[in-house]
Amino acid sequence: MTWLILRMTVSIAIAEEKIVLRCAPFYSIEVSISDVLAVTTAENTSLSDGYGFRLMGKGTRGLLAGGPAVALETKTRRWIVSTAHPEEVVSTIQDQIAGNPWHKEP
Repeated sequence: MTWLILRMTVSIAIAEEKIVLRCAPFYSIEVSISDVLAVTTAENTSLSDGYGFRLMGKGTRGLLAGGPAVALETKTRRWIVSTAHPEEVVSTIQDQIAGNPWHKEP
């Protein structure tokens, strides 16, 4: 089990109409761009916040590996996702939202 935890990776893949949040090899979810209300950089996470898929209370889920992260607000949930380049991820998702004709402001 320790080997699996050490090999765990967190990633965010952005396609035209969806965002794939992955905590490999355990968890993966797709979020539609049209469901995204906001995306921002989040405070850095540490091992004290946990590692891997986390239930963080109040509708918040985390995919954590420590370090920089983004906060992704959807219609039903808030996600905190570790990423090495949060500003780049935020910019890319905001560009996708702006270019999505089905996205509606809250």
